[in-house]
Amino acid sequence: MTTSPSFTSTSGDEPVRAWPSGATYVEALQDTALCFRGTDLAGADVRVDALGRPRAISGNFAGVFSVTVADGTRYAIKCFTREAPEQAARYRAVGDHLARLDDDWTVGFEYLGRGILVEGVWHPVLRMEWVEAVNLLRWLDEHVDDSAAVSRVAERFADLVDRLAAAGVGHGDLQHGNLLITADGAVKLVDYDGVYVPALAGLPAAETGHRNYQSPDRTAAEFGPDVDRFSSWVVYLSLVALATDPSLWRQLRDEDAEHLLLAESDFLDPTGSFRLATLTGHPDARLRKLAERFEDILLHHRAAPPPLERLDPVELSGGEVFHGVEPAGPGLPSWLAERVDPHVPAPPPLVRFGRRTPALAVLTWALAVLLPFGVPAAILVDEAVAVADLSAVLTWAAATAAGYRRQPEAVSARAARAERKRLADARSAAAARAAQVDQDARELAEATAKAKAEQDRRRRDLQQRHDQRLRAHQRAVKVHLDQIDRDRQGSVARMHLEEQRLLVRRQKAHLRAELAKFRLATAGVEGVGPTQIANLEAVGIRTAADFVGVRYEVDGPDRVAIFVLVDGRSVSAARVGEVSAVLIDQWRERRTAEVEAARPAALTPVEQRAIRIRFAAERAALDDEHKQVLVEAEAKFGELRAELRAEQVALADEMKTANTAAAHTRVDHDRAVAEAAVRLERAERAAAEGVTRADAFRPVTYRGYLRFLLTGRN
Repeated sequence: MTTSPSFTSTSGDEPVRAWPSGATYVEALQDTALCFRGTDLAGADVRVDALGRPRAISGNFAGVFSVTVADGTRYAIKCFTREAPEQAARYRAVGDHLARLDDDWTVGFEYLGRGILVEGVWHPVLRMEWVEAVNLLRWLDEHVDDSAAVSRVAERFADLVDRLAAAGVGHGDLQHGNLLITADGAVKLVDYDGVYVPALAGLPAAETGHRNYQSPDRTAAEFGPDVDRFSSWVVYLSLVALATDPSLWRQLRDEDAEHLLLAESDFLDPTGSFRLATLTGHPDARLRKLAERFEDILLHHRAAPPPLERLDPVELSGGEVFHGVEPAGPGLPSWLAERVDPHVPAPPPLVRFGRRTPALAVLTWALAVLLPFGVPAAILVDEAVAVADLSAVLTWAAATAAGYRRQPEAVSARAARAERKRLADARSAAAARAAQVDQDARELAEATAKAKAEQDRRRRDLQQRHDQRLRAHQRAVKVHLDQIDRDRQGSVARMHLEEQRLLVRRQKAHLRAELAKFRLATAGVEGVGPTQIANLEAVGIRTAADFVGVRYEVDGPDRVAIFVLVDGRSVSAARVGEVSAVLIDQWRERRTAEVEAARPAALTPVEQRAIRIRFAAERAALDDEHKQVLVEAEAKFGELRAELRAEQVALADEMKTANTAAAHTRVDHDRAVAEAAVRLERAERAAAEGVTRADAFRPVTYRGYLRFLLTGRN
């Protein structure tokens, strides 16, 4: 059930900041209990895509989502990505005006100032009645071959234009996406962002509509009840054309094109538009006249077009053309059916001789009597008589032949038979022409298929080359970034190694400093007296820090103690035997163990900071290099994308030129095929009529004429 449009504005206390993007709305709508909290939409089910994410229908500066509340009611929620001037006031004025109309083309809506919570901020939404329908493009894709259905939609669209004008309403963006067709063929109009109502007089337009449906001269200043005139011509002409000739849908549109039969380029250059030329040159007189009127508007009244001049409803919906008349002959399109007369006239009565020449009749009787009896005998008796009789026969034959030729029936018979031959030759020529055109059609279809395949191949090759360049660049970037990561890891490893080395040096220094505090002279090592201490000091051993160990060498029957100094030199002290050396070394090891237990386990913060400062520049350089690689990589990606776009545009332009030429050729050839079919049909009909007319003269022969002279009967 259709509800009347209404306006509800709920303004929240929280300020509206920057507008969310469509992707941000998708994220928010994954939790409707949160984003719609405190409203009757809280917890609603959102229609999702194949990935389970809220599915958005992108629009003009907005995204539309389908939500179903607990009671099963379904709404279309329009989430704005930018704010139109005086948005709330405009919707209030539009809602109030449309509510008074209660017309069936409207869709109920509510403007909710506190509509959806996104990242902690409330934003307005438009809650609209959900309409089970498809937009005009999708509907035509499915129904374009149903001329009667398209004709009804054309009528209903014209009715909608009339009702808008009567109500003083200008939609502002009449185009395929805003014209919805229901299952029963009703036309619904949606998207009221740019609607004009009398209460908005004096304001500029909030938007200027889809460029493929608007006059190139339209600006935001043009905002009033007449704002839909141009777009209504565009839509209506297309619908009438398709109801007349469904093949135009495939002739004049590229796949996925965002227009009906005409587009912005046709409005800018009507004299150079092959689409418009196809319509103005169409064989159907009604379509041709309507297209010529629109061409005149483009050339002379584009800035201020007149109101839509619709066809008479009876002419549009009752005419045989708009209801898909079956072709009168094989291969004839519906619009040619009216050119072929299906009436076959009844065969005319047989023509008979009407007047005898008395002298010829008498002579014929005489010869008919004499020839069987007298002439043969005379020929046997007298040669002169035979010659005379033969001369008489020849004279009679010449006279009857001349009399036959002079008979008006014979004259007409000769003319009818000559016409029959001429028409038969014309039929053969038309058949040959039709066969040639059919052959040309097959060759054209093959060439078109090959051209399309070649275009597809070139598109694929272009994309593949781009992908290869992209992958090569990605690999190069990855190699560079991997090297930087390895350098970073190496820098960190070197820093840790440096810290470890410094720590080891500090520990060694600590060990030496502490061991240097333990003097051998005061150590009280058992068995080591002053003389031995003096001898040890003489070779440089005064503290536990002065040597690192003892080794022994055999000298005859004795073992000599060799002290290993810190600097690696080996010395021996007089009168310091093996036993004393062992005790001294044990004393050093005990002192070493005591000192190592208290050695520093980590560097001081000052030492760590000094080392980190030394490596910071290296890491900063690597970080800068990493950033630079990413910047250059992104720039290169941009260059590759730009190159791809430029190559795609160049290829598209080239293909557009080729396709335009091919479309011209197809249009001309389709017309040639149709004309050849008509000519063949007419030639066959004329040949059949010629045969019929010639057959009426079957009794008119020389033999029949002789019979007529003898008997008076045909």
